Amino acid sequence: MSTRIITVLLLGLLMPQSLTAVEFQVAPNGNDANPGTKEEPFATLERARDAVRRINRDMKEDIVVILHGGTFRLDRTLFFEPEDSGAGGHNVIYRAQAGETPIISGGRPIAGWQRDEKGRWKAAVPLEDFRQLYVNGIRATRARGDAPAGLTLAGEDGYTTTVSSMADWRHPGDLEFCYVCAWAHTRCKVQDIRREGDNAVISMRQPQFNFAKTKEGVNIASHVDEIYVENSLELLDEPGEWYLDRAARTVYYLPKPGEGMTEVPVVAPALERLVELRGTPDRPVRNIRFEGITFEHGSWLRPSQVGFVDVQANFVLDEANLVKREGGLTAVHNQHVKSPASIVCRAAQSIRFERCEFTRLGGAGIDLECGARDNVILGCRFFDISGTAIQIGDVLKDDHHPDDPRKIVKNNAVVNCCVRDCGRDYWGSVGIFAGYTEGTVIAHNEITRLPYSGISVGYGWGEEDAGGGNPAYYQPFRYEDPTPASNNRIESNHIHGVMQKLLDGAGIYTLGNMPGSVIRGNHIHDCTGAAKADRGPVAGIYLDEGSGFIEVTGNVVYRVNKPMNYNNLSQNRKATCKEHDNWFEPDLEHPSGLPSEARDVAARAGLTSEFRDLLQGHLRP
Repeated sequence: MSTRIITVLLLGLLMPQSLTAVEFQVAPNGNDANPGTKEEPFATLERARDAVRRINRDMKEDIVVILHGGTFRLDRTLFFEPEDSGAGGHNVIYRAQAGETPIISGGRPIAGWQRDEKGRWKAAVPLEDFRQLYVNGIRATRARGDAPAGLTLAGEDGYTTTVSSMADWRHPGDLEFCYVCAWAHTRCKVQDIRREGDNAVISMRQPQFNFAKTKEGVNIASHVDEIYVENSLELLDEPGEWYLDRAARTVYYLPKPGEGMTEVPVVAPALERLVELRGTPDRPVRNIRFEGITFEHGSWLRPSQVGFVDVQANFVLDEANLVKREGGLTAVHNQHVKSPASIVCRAAQSIRFERCEFTRLGGAGIDLECGARDNVILGCRFFDISGTAIQIGDVLKDDHHPDDPRKIVKNNAVVNCCVRDCGRDYWGSVGIFAGYTEGTVIAHNEITRLPYSGISVGYGWGEEDAGGGNPAYYQPFRYEDPTPASNNRIESNHIHGVMQKLLDGAGIYTLGNMPGSVIRGNHIHDCTGAAKADRGPVAGIYLDEGSGFIEVTGNVVYRVNKPMNYNNLSQNRKATCKEHDNWFEPDLEHPSGLPSEARDVAARAGLTSEFRDLLQGHLRP
């Protein structure tokens, strides 16, 4: 894509769609019996949405819903369906009042804190379960500790440890073993713990523990770099840690110095999905815009129920779709299960999120899926998210070989966004993920401080491509038609400080054939993972298995273990990719040592001037 085309795209994203509009107003202190005016606003977003629904069939101008500052606390998912769409070329716009910050929250405040006899603070909670806790707006640390001493695999179902006192721990079924395995971060739940002589015998929940030991790629039986344990009251020993006793509906917390628990706000997430735009291929939801809104306090509880057997990029094994090959487990056609997002756009078209914030979320940030087309995420900030910030498309059959072309995820753009400090709980997460998508544009974003890769595009290791991929990988059947993955653009992004926890990833990482796709003009540096020869590299740009028909040009990469990594050697896929005119400097001491042309490319990458205010105070430690 030429510089001129990118400029035209950006101008189109920035141009206003209408100069006049019908207007409603909504405020947390309003009343749903009000008419929705500035003087008498509605109280809830559902009421405002329903007011729009009564007048949007024959639109002559935009309809604007003004959200005033404060917290709109949801007790159920806020749905937008086809009847909530803009019409006649006009939009329904949900916009923050100038100078105010409206927050759409799925959280519940926790109050009534009392000090117990051991110096901990505790409070009754209105929720059965949650996996995150935010104290004064800051994510607290779930109680954790090192792997128990003398930990040894014992039989098929668990471990023994010399820490026999573990047999006396309360609620062992809440305890999780967490494993760092190269590019995967897996969590397995304990079933029970019993004493046996001087040892404790730890039985793990099945069948997930067996899946984690035998899955393909890297597994917890043979590839563990680190083990730690999490979520027990007996591990609560550091300021800033917390534990939820689910049986007693009581949360415990050890305050940091200066934290007064009767004074600071404490919030736990209660709602998994905050907002869903829910269309169908026959009736997509269209032309809705969100401007200046913060989305926060989303939950995700599946790991508490069954654990989290990580495959890659925050996708897990599908227990109903397994295939065994050469002793390892994978999913048929790599149809793994993604972590759900708090905001979902399904069969949604011409939806726009502009200058919004997505934060304090327990799964992923936002999903564009199943027929999502022509949507734009512009100038948004994503931070403090447990999983991946942005997920475009998926890796299921409806994505790689849909039975209806209208299901293809196509022509979506993520531009001028700031993504940092994501993957907080699930380290295999990435900044921006795109599966089998067509025409995705990921441009001019600032992506930093991530545990794994910055941008990941494509999936399947080539196995779902026409004719299959690496012949060493058996699948029950092959496809003769290509996937929709094509014409994707990864351009002018500034990616730095990624790969902080895991290995075998990159600033920009790809899988599978993607004809017409280009990786161009990106500025990638200081990816900090410690590469290990038997685990895979830390790369600037990484064309992994099956990657084909991709152009890599004009990128500036330095202070990275391996600036350009090829692992697309089967079927001569490497020969289909054009890599030229890049600046790869793994040992560069300072960017001033780059040629002037490379410095110009680096200066143009990242947020454009209109959006650099997003960085102010945002990248501090």
